[in-house]
Amino acid sequence: MHQHRIYLAKKLTVYYASLIAFFVLVALLVPEWLNYLPIGGLNELVTGNNFNSIEDEIFASYAPLNTFTGAFQLTTAMTGAILVMIPIRWVYFGAHFGKHNISIAANLLLLPIVVTGIVAIVQNSLALAFSLAGIVAGVSYRTRLKDSTDALFIFAAIGVGLAAGTLAIGIGLVMSIFFSFTVLIIPPAKDESSKESN
Repeated sequence: MHQHRIYLAKKLTVYYASLIAFFVLVALLVPEWLNYLPIGGLNELVTGNNFNSIEDEIFASYAPLNTFTGAFQLTTAMTGAILVMIPIRWVYFGAHFGKHNISIAANLLLLPIVVTGIVAIVQNSLALAFSLAGIVAGVSYRTRLKDSTDALFIFAAIGVGLAAGTLAIGIGLVMSIFFSFTVLIIPPAKDESSKESN
Protein backbone atom coordinates (compact mmCIF):
# COMPACT_ATOMS: atom_id res chain seq x y z
CA MET A 1 0.00 0.00 0.00
CA HIS A 2 1.31 3.44 -0.89
CA GLN A 3 2.70 5.53 1.96
CA HIS A 4 -0.03 8.16 1.50
CA ARG A 5 -2.71 5.47 1.75
CA ILE A 6 -1.19 4.17 4.97
CA TYR A 7 -1.27 7.69 6.43
CA LEU A 8 -4.88 8.14 5.29
CA ALA A 9 -5.83 4.76 6.80
CA LYS A 10 -4.38 5.82 10.16
CA LYS A 11 -6.20 9.15 9.95
CA LEU A 12 -9.49 7.38 9.21
CA THR A 13 -8.95 4.92 12.08
CA VAL A 14 -8.43 7.75 14.58
CA TYR A 15 -11.47 9.66 13.24
CA TYR A 16 -13.83 6.69 13.31
CA ALA A 17 -12.60 5.61 16.74
CA SER A 18 -13.22 9.13 18.08
CA LEU A 19 -16.71 9.22 16.57
CA ILE A 20 -17.66 5.84 18.02
CA ALA A 21 -16.16 6.79 21.40
CA PHE A 22 -18.31 9.94 21.42
CA PHE A 23 -21.52 7.95 20.91
CA VAL A 24 -20.50 5.43 23.58
CA LEU A 25 -19.78 8.23 26.07
CA VAL A 26 -23.13 9.85 25.34
CA ALA A 27 -24.88 6.52 25.88
CA LEU A 28 -23.09 5.95 29.19
CA LEU A 29 -23.08 9.46 30.68
CA VAL A 30 -26.30 11.03 29.40
CA PRO A 31 -28.49 8.21 28.03
CA GLU A 32 -31.52 10.53 27.83
CA TRP A 33 -29.77 12.33 24.95
CA LEU A 34 -30.07 9.17 22.85
CA ASN A 35 -33.72 10.07 22.27
CA TYR A 36 -32.56 13.10 20.28
CA LEU A 37 -29.81 11.39 18.30
CA PRO A 38 -30.47 9.78 14.89
CA ILE A 39 -30.16 6.26 16.29
CA GLY A 40 -32.63 3.38 16.33
CA GLY A 41 -34.79 4.45 13.41
CA LEU A 42 -34.32 1.10 11.71
CA ASN A 43 -36.31 -0.65 14.46
CA GLU A 44 -39.38 1.41 13.57
CA LEU A 45 -38.93 0.62 9.88
CA VAL A 46 -38.63 -3.12 10.52
CA THR A 47 -41.55 -3.40 12.95
CA GLY A 48 -43.72 -1.08 10.86
CA ASN A 49 -46.72 0.94 11.97
CA ASN A 50 -49.32 -1.85 11.49
CA PHE A 51 -51.69 0.20 9.34
CA ASN A 52 -55.11 -1.37 8.82
CA SER A 53 -55.67 0.13 5.37
CA ILE A 54 -53.91 2.08 2.64
CA GLU A 55 -55.87 5.19 3.64
CA ASP A 56 -54.40 5.02 7.16
CA GLU A 57 -50.90 4.82 5.68
CA ILE A 58 -51.47 7.73 3.29
CA PHE A 59 -52.71 10.10 5.98
CA ALA A 60 -50.40 8.94 8.79
CA SER A 61 -48.11 11.95 8.34
CA TYR A 62 -50.88 14.36 9.35
CA ALA A 63 -50.69 13.33 13.01
CA PRO A 64 -49.54 16.16 15.30
CA LEU A 65 -45.79 16.23 15.91
CA ASN A 66 -43.56 17.75 18.55
CA THR A 67 -41.96 20.55 16.52
CA PHE A 68 -38.98 21.05 18.83
CA THR A 69 -38.13 17.35 19.06
CA GLY A 70 -38.55 16.85 15.32
CA ALA A 71 -36.39 19.86 14.45
CA PHE A 72 -33.69 18.83 16.90
CA GLN A 73 -33.65 15.25 15.60
CA LEU A 74 -33.42 16.51 12.02
CA THR A 75 -30.54 18.79 13.03
CA THR A 76 -28.66 15.95 14.69
CA ALA A 77 -29.38 13.68 11.70
CA MET A 78 -27.94 16.22 9.25
CA THR A 79 -24.95 16.83 11.52
CA GLY A 80 -24.41 13.08 11.76
CA ALA A 81 -24.58 12.76 7.97
CA ILE A 82 -21.85 15.39 7.60
CA LEU A 83 -19.66 13.75 10.25
CA VAL A 84 -20.02 10.36 8.56
CA MET A 85 -19.29 11.80 5.09
CA ILE A 86 -16.13 13.73 6.03
CA PRO A 87 -13.87 10.62 5.87
CA ILE A 88 -15.42 9.53 2.56
CA ARG A 89 -14.50 12.95 1.17
CA TRP A 90 -10.95 12.49 2.49
CA VAL A 91 -10.78 9.19 0.63
CA TYR A 92 -12.12 10.83 -2.53
CA PHE A 93 -9.27 13.33 -2.49
CA GLY A 94 -6.60 10.98 -1.14
CA ALA A 95 -7.21 7.73 -3.02
CA HIS A 96 -8.98 8.83 -6.18
CA PHE A 97 -7.10 8.43 -9.46
CA GLY A 98 -6.98 11.16 -12.08
CA LYS A 99 -8.45 14.62 -11.83
CA HIS A 100 -10.83 15.46 -9.02
CA ASN A 101 -14.26 16.78 -9.91
CA ILE A 102 -14.66 19.82 -7.65
CA SER A 103 -18.46 19.84 -7.93
CA ILE A 104 -18.65 16.18 -6.88
CA ALA A 105 -16.29 16.84 -3.97
CA ALA A 106 -18.64 19.59 -2.76
CA ASN A 107 -21.71 17.41 -3.32
CA LEU A 108 -20.27 14.67 -1.12
CA LEU A 109 -21.11 16.87 1.89
CA LEU A 110 -24.19 18.64 0.52
CA LEU A 111 -26.03 15.67 -1.02
CA PRO A 112 -26.48 13.72 2.26
CA ILE A 113 -27.99 16.83 3.89
CA VAL A 114 -30.54 17.19 1.08
CA VAL A 115 -31.37 13.47 1.08
CA THR A 116 -31.77 13.51 4.88
CA GLY A 117 -34.23 16.40 4.64
CA ILE A 118 -36.21 14.76 1.83
CA VAL A 119 -36.49 11.45 3.70
CA ALA A 120 -37.61 13.30 6.83
CA ILE A 121 -40.37 14.98 4.80
CA VAL A 122 -41.70 11.95 2.92
CA GLN A 123 -41.33 9.21 5.54
CA ASN A 124 -44.61 7.69 6.73
CA SER A 125 -46.44 9.39 3.85
CA LEU A 126 -47.09 7.45 0.68
CA ALA A 127 -48.72 10.48 -0.94
CA LEU A 128 -45.66 12.67 -0.38
CA ALA A 129 -43.37 9.93 -1.68
CA PHE A 130 -45.31 9.73 -4.95
CA SER A 131 -45.32 13.52 -5.21
CA LEU A 132 -41.56 13.60 -4.78
CA ALA A 133 -41.13 10.93 -7.48
CA GLY A 134 -43.12 13.10 -9.89
CA ILE A 135 -41.07 16.20 -9.07
CA VAL A 136 -37.76 14.36 -9.52
CA ALA A 137 -38.96 12.92 -12.84
CA GLY A 138 -39.60 16.45 -14.09
CA VAL A 139 -36.13 17.72 -13.23
CA SER A 140 -33.56 17.63 -16.00
CA TYR A 141 -30.04 16.76 -14.91
CA ARG A 142 -27.25 18.16 -17.10
CA THR A 143 -24.20 16.87 -15.25
CA ARG A 144 -22.70 13.62 -16.51
CA LEU A 145 -20.29 11.51 -14.53
CA LYS A 146 -17.29 10.71 -16.73
CA ASP A 147 -15.79 8.30 -14.19
CA SER A 148 -17.69 5.40 -12.64
CA THR A 149 -15.67 5.91 -9.44
CA ASP A 150 -17.37 9.29 -9.01
CA ALA A 151 -20.72 7.48 -9.22
CA LEU A 152 -19.66 5.15 -6.39
CA PHE A 153 -18.95 8.11 -4.13
CA ILE A 154 -22.28 9.74 -5.06
CA PHE A 155 -24.12 6.50 -4.21
CA ALA A 156 -22.27 6.38 -0.89
CA ALA A 157 -23.43 9.94 -0.15
CA ILE A 158 -27.03 9.00 -0.99
CA GLY A 159 -26.80 5.92 1.23
CA VAL A 160 -25.55 7.96 4.18
CA GLY A 161 -28.33 10.51 3.62
CA LEU A 162 -30.97 7.76 3.57
CA ALA A 163 -29.56 6.27 6.78
CA ALA A 164 -29.55 9.65 8.51
CA GLY A 165 -33.03 10.52 7.27
CA THR A 166 -34.47 7.29 8.69
CA LEU A 167 -32.68 8.00 12.01
CA ALA A 168 -30.39 5.01 11.48
CA ILE A 169 -27.07 6.84 11.29
CA GLY A 170 -25.36 3.74 12.70
CA ILE A 171 -25.94 2.02 9.36
CA GLY A 172 -24.45 5.02 7.57
CA LEU A 173 -21.42 4.90 9.86
CA VAL A 174 -20.81 1.20 9.20
CA MET A 175 -21.23 1.76 5.46
CA SER A 176 -18.80 4.69 5.59
CA ILE A 177 -16.18 2.61 7.42
CA PHE A 178 -16.39 -0.32 5.01
CA PHE A 179 -16.52 1.92 1.94
CA SER A 180 -13.53 4.05 2.96
CA PHE A 181 -11.22 1.20 3.91
CA THR A 182 -12.25 -0.89 0.90
CA VAL A 183 -11.38 1.94 -1.47
CA LEU A 184 -8.01 2.33 0.29
CA ILE A 185 -7.22 -1.39 0.13
CA ILE A 186 -8.66 -2.09 -3.32
CA PRO A 187 -8.66 1.22 -5.20
CA PRO A 188 -11.08 1.34 -8.13
CA ALA A 189 -9.46 1.35 -11.56
CA LYS A 190 -9.74 4.41 -13.75
CA ASP A 191 -12.16 4.08 -16.66
CA GLU A 192 -10.58 3.67 -20.07
CA SER A 193 -13.30 5.89 -21.53
CA SER A 194 -12.37 8.73 -19.20
CA LYS A 195 -8.71 8.35 -20.18
CA GLU A 196 -9.56 8.64 -23.85
CA SER A 197 -11.76 11.69 -23.28
CA ASN A 198 -8.97 13.55 -21.45
